[in-house]
Amino acid sequence: MSDNRNIAAAIEACYDAAFEFRQWPAALQMLAHSLAATSCVIRTCDPTHPFRSDQRSPTALRPDSTEHAEFAALWIERIEGAPDPHERRPRKRLAKLTDSFVVEDEITTRDEREVLPYYQEIARPGDREWWAAIDFMVKDRRWMLSMFRDAHKGPFYRNEAEDFLAIVPSMVRIISAAEKVWETAVEPNLAILDRMGSAALLLNCRGRVTRYNKHAEALLGTGLVIHGGRLRAADRPSDSRLQKLIAGVVSQCGDLSDGEPVLIAREGSPWLLAEAMAMTSFVHDLFNGGDALLYFTDLVAEPALPKQLIRHAFQLTAAETRLACRLADGRGIGAASSALGIGRETARTQLRAIFSKTSTGSQAELAKLLSRYQGSSTH
Repeated sequence: MSDNRNIAAAIEACYDAAFEFRQWPAALQMLAHSLAATSCVIRTCDPTHPFRSDQRSPTALRPDSTEHAEFAALWIERIEGAPDPHERRPRKRLAKLTDSFVVEDEITTRDEREVLPYYQEIARPGDREWWAAIDFMVKDRRWMLSMFRDAHKGPFYRNEAEDFLAIVPSMVRIISAAEKVWETAVEPNLAILDRMGSAALLLNCRGRVTRYNKHAEALLGTGLVIHGGRLRAADRPSDSRLQKLIAGVVSQCGDLSDGEPVLIAREGSPWLLAEAMAMTSFVHDLFNGGDALLYFTDLVAEPALPKQLIRHAFQLTAAETRLACRLADGRGIGAASSALGIGRETARTQLRAIFSKTSTGSQAELAKLLSRYQGSSTH
């Protein structure tokens, strides 16, 4: 892997590309080079999404790196007779909540690569003999950064996992922002914010609100107010969390650091999840000002809140989130602990923490609470 400066520059380019689709090829090629890959693409496991893994019916624009174009054309031309094992072979880790790094040797063996049509007709002729992917969740959708190397660069190895997974937090924030604008035409004004599906506000480097969209305007006066140019929450603990989030994201203008999402409560109940993202210089110019973007997920209106937002909404650990969602399905603690592969005492300890954080006192109360945010889908 290259030094961190190259990776940081590539990540910044990807932040810019999230708001201007035409920048994706160059940004992803920078990322590929920084990760010692020949090319890379962004795909999702969602078969209904335009950027799904199966691109036999490709969209006109795709988040592919510049040097992936020729290989993509070859893939489309020959894939019917040479199935891609990376898509067809089950990967159990994809069902997990955690992020993962998968390499070629976990998909096929050396002997298989000598005979499978994909390698004979696509991978080798296309100079993409080696593959690896970083899998990660963005809300309720699983995404992957698929990376390719030619024979000269050689294979990806499992012992590289820690280095590759280090970029996951940045990729999650980039895709989260990109999903909101991928289907819209970028305009150099607030129209892009109005087209976002969630409330969004632009902040300057002092944390003051400069502009906001119509969705944010609808929230003002119902638990959120702008006082002295600053966004404040009526609920005191929520306001403390919000101010800490804002202070963190604007503390170093131009830095891409940001904090964990924070919960905003109203009348004692979870209401909004606030997230913040620092702006790059390109996005600053795109919006004609603004140093940070603050946006909200409505926890009440969201028809099916993903596990990761449940986790942030109640400040649960990953283990507590998994147990809470199992129990919300109506399973007893014995069945839930068995399914998760943990002991009963461990499950009881986690359950006490869950009750405390969600202000519930029984499994029935917990199930009722979570049903408000996930409907009937807590799997």
